Amino acid sequence: MTNESFEIIQENKLGSQSTQIAQQNNYYGMDYQNTKSLCQDLIKNELEKYKSDAEQLAKERNEKFLSTLFEKLHKEKIDDNSMCEEFKNPDMQYTFFEAQKAYIRLGTPELENILSNLLVDRTKESNRTLLQIALAEAVNAVPMLLPSQLDILALCFLLRYTLNNKINNLPTFFNYLKAQIIPHVPDSIDKMSSFQHLVYTKTASIDLGEISLENIFMETYGGLFLSGYSADELKDFPSKYPHFFTQCIQDSTKIQINSIRKETLENQLSSENLPEEDKQFIREHFANNLMSPSAVKDFICSTDSSLEALFSQWNDTSLKHLTLTSVGIVLGANRSKQLSGTTFDMNIWI
Repeated sequence: MTNESFEIIQENKLGSQSTQIAQQNNYYGMDYQNTKSLCQDLIKNELEKYKSDAEQLAKERNEKFLSTLFEKLHKEKIDDNSMCEEFKNPDMQYTFFEAQKAYIRLGTPELENILSNLLVDRTKESNRTLLQIALAEAVNAVPMLLPSQLDILALCFLLRYTLNNKINNLPTFFNYLKAQIIPHVPDSIDKMSSFQHLVYTKTASIDLGEISLENIFMETYGGLFLSGYSADELKDFPSKYPHFFTQCIQDSTKIQINSIRKETLENQLSSENLPEEDKQFIREHFANNLMSPSAVKDFICSTDSSLEALFSQWNDTSLKHLTLTSVGIVLGANRSKQLSGTTFDMNIWI
């Protein structure tokens, strides 16, 4: 009930009494039950319309996802018989339905790409293995992640778990960073919740220990960051073992050990019949000649200033504490494939 207005009239005459006349207009609207029924009818009508639209969109997404999946299966030369045989497996069907539901629900290009890639990889893994389990779990996890979180997994995977054997000088190193690493550097990932959510989805863990980006580069591609020696400092070793020495990459006036990685150097030493003290001399003149971490960072950023964002995102966030689970490795590798086309043999890690 609402009170619209009151009209008051008062008449006063000498020796008379005052009279007030009030007029009240009362308006009665719908009660609670009627209002509720009306709202329910309106919502029901809208929902019926939305339901029809949603069904049509779901059908379109399903057809698009199937088209993308089978295109990739044939591109990988998986013949129809092998594909049909694998799809008889209830686990494969379950994994497929989970991927299908996720894409129908969300319909993003990232999901279309990565879910179809995961299903192709799952189709190849017909035996019950840890990789097969990780691929199935990755299908369940990826709908819960944002593209920026997939990029975190890709950065961690590429930088902490892989090395590029094609890197043998500074140009190949910087080309690698631009082509495969920089595309995964988001504008901002400073929110702790981004990393906590990765832990929640069981794709990563946040450890107490840490490793800086410059130390990763030194461990993986240390031969690029040697200070070099003068000829006198190396005695007669360059003449005795010329293939173990080369011009210094950082200073062309000096000489350095001819290896990009410590592991590669160790393999070279193991395959040659050198006196043990000579092997130790070469090992020490690799390990002890590395530039300082801060000098490595300054050199990289001064060569390409765009890489400052990479160092900032790694060293100033929980990325430096992050390690990946088997599911995180699968998703990091697939995200890398999605952006740069790089493929990895998952059996190396899982």
